[in-house]
Amino acid sequence: MTHIQESLGMGKIVHLRITFQKEIQRLCIISTGENTTTSEKCNPGFPNCTFEVRKDNNSYFITLSNVTVNNQELNFWFPRRKNITCIPSQFYQNTTGDQTTPVKPETFCGKDSTYDADACRNKTPDIFILKTTAAGPISCLRCNNPVKKPDINICVPSGQMESSSGVISADLASEAMKNLSSLIELMGNASTAAISMGKVKGLLSRLHKEDPKDINFGFSPNKDMSIVEDKYAMEKYFNRSVRLSKEAYEMALNKSGTFVGVLVFPSMSQDEKKSIVLNGEVVGIEIGAHIANLTDTIDIEYRNVDKVGFNVFCNSWNGKGKLPNWTTDGCQTLESNNSIMCQCTHLSFFAILMSPPPKNISASDVASLTYISYVGCGLSMFFLGLALFMQFVISKTKSSQATKILVNLFLAMLFLNLTFLTNETIADMGSYVACVIIAAVMHYSMLSTFTWFFIEAVHLFLQLKKLNANIKHYMLKVYVVGWVLPALVVIILLGLQKYTLMSIETDDGKSVKMCWITDIYIHYGVNIGYYAWVFIWTLTIFIIVVRQILFLRKTNAGKGQNDPASKNTLTILGLLFLLGLTWGFAFFSYGPMIIPSYYIFSILNSFQGFFLFLYYYNTNKIVGDDRNSVITNKSISTFSTNYDDTPVHKK
Repeated sequence: MTHIQESLGMGKIVHLRITFQKEIQRLCIISTGENTTTSEKCNPGFPNCTFEVRKDNNSYFITLSNVTVNNQELNFWFPRRKNITCIPSQFYQNTTGDQTTPVKPETFCGKDSTYDADACRNKTPDIFILKTTAAGPISCLRCNNPVKKPDINICVPSGQMESSSGVISADLASEAMKNLSSLIELMGNASTAAISMGKVKGLLSRLHKEDPKDINFGFSPNKDMSIVEDKYAMEKYFNRSVRLSKEAYEMALNKSGTFVGVLVFPSMSQDEKKSIVLNGEVVGIEIGAHIANLTDTIDIEYRNVDKVGFNVFCNSWNGKGKLPNWTTDGCQTLESNNSIMCQCTHLSFFAILMSPPPKNISASDVASLTYISYVGCGLSMFFLGLALFMQFVISKTKSSQATKILVNLFLAMLFLNLTFLTNETIADMGSYVACVIIAAVMHYSMLSTFTWFFIEAVHLFLQLKKLNANIKHYMLKVYVVGWVLPALVVIILLGLQKYTLMSIETDDGKSVKMCWITDIYIHYGVNIGYYAWVFIWTLTIFIIVVRQILFLRKTNAGKGQNDPASKNTLTILGLLFLLGLTWGFAFFSYGPMIIPSYYIFSILNSFQGFFLFLYYYNTNKIVGDDRNSVITNKSISTFSTNYDDTPVHKK
């Protein structure tokens, strides 16, 4: 070994030791100089001690076969001493403390190795190239090209699918996807085929029972499609991709599926809403079986996307009807820098719909509204907590039904204010799980608050009609409606993955993050729609009660029993907050009224807890028989104290 080093004049020594069952079986020493490489065998029985080594500056590139990497336990040493012998005992003795930690090339060379066309020129696909320095291995390249071009090309007439104006008929596109199975016969023994139907391009691949795995389809800018086995190659050569998960693969095999086909439809006919589709492309995925409810999703990713000035949402269409009927159900939209990923739990047609965002609110308005909301929510939490403290600690009377309902409304509003105040902080943390949790809890608190507004109105109506005394387990039913029904809605939305991070853009280019519902249809259907229904009911009860108050005031005035107008005003104002009617200003957040409605909404609802505390304090000043009446001719203001006819007893 020393003789070899001296003859080369300079260079590093790479020692490769092959072991089997912890015993040295073969030892091969390779000496690398500037322009030459030699090797010698320490064991004459070692049949192969030839490795191609190329030096480039201070790095060495060792060519290894796939068999060497996978079937042999191979260790590398980089000793600093020159007097190394081939006798194992002397090798250990002489190199102790003077060599780097042995490294197995199999830890560097494998499926995660990247492909380099220049380095692998004139080399077979089973070759790995390990890059090393005196400090140890750095990286490993593989010569097996991860980009697999289709084996054959199949051209199919587009027929009537494409109109004279170049628009692709949606219903005929759906038929084309269903007929992909007929193309399997045209593939012969090929595993993959490029599909061309006029402007429609795609790829068809057989499914193999012996090797279920993820399949990644890459779309190049010129719309050619390949199967890609390396994520680095995917990011380097392709700007769009589809990943068919192993779960979907196995599910298809269990349902006698034999192929997977991906087609890209440019310029497909628009839906009735004339929605804007990213790149004008619709991606269809067919696997020969019904696939749904996947836990490992189908991923469609677009990279280098210019989405400035638009909100983007992943949508799917089940292929039914003359025109697409896009829905976000079953798809989650993930945005990262200039990339968009759609994670969907089923197979069908997919597209990314783009819509202009609402007009950006000014940074000064955002700052003012944030300040108002934070101060108001803080005050509301204080007074709501004070009311709860008075109820559970200080109060010496048995709570009436009305008080119990009011206390539950306090609890719902307290949680709503708390989650609102912490939402932005959690959103800035960047944790997806934490963001989903806070969004779900805040949504549950808001729906519960709406529900308790409704319960307040229903209870008031029943009191006016004297009906609640005949309802068995009245309060138990009230609790179920107030707390359980909102929970069911939130659980469903959690299952549909509707809670995520959203941004509110300002006119100075900045944004405010919060965790909420980005699906506009869910927002309008569940939130706006539900409150609209509650608002109609509570407003109706409010009008009935106000008319009754005014009628009684007129009647009492005729009898010379005039109560101060301030009491009637406070009664009406208390009802306004008790029934949640101030939330109705959200209906005016459109057009020129959007900014004023934001301020009115924020001010009134931020201080709602304070006004409800005053109402609670006023209603709890009177105890005993005086609290039994609702609205009587005796006193209009009696209603302002309590509307519950359930007797209150001293403890």
